[in-house]
Amino acid sequence: MAVSKSHIKASRQYEKRNPDRTGYNTLKRNAVNFVSAYAKEGTKANQYVTSDYGRKHYKEDLTELENLIKQTLEELEN
Repeated sequence: MAVSKSHIKASRQYEKRNPDRTGYNTLKRNAVNFVSAYAKEGTKANQYVTSDYGRKHYKEDLTELENLIKQTLEELEN
């Protein structure tokens, strides 16, 4: 399904009016995509995490993210 030029224009205008929200959503989307990449078979992201390199590092990277999340949650609670 093609996106109309007016829809794209409206999206860019929204992004300009809401840079903080747009930036935050981009960060969140990237994190979610990385974490859920393994479950999304047939995607480029899944291909990366199941490659020889990815298989070697993916669990380690997820554990690192888990620790960072725990640390950040503790900091936010204080």
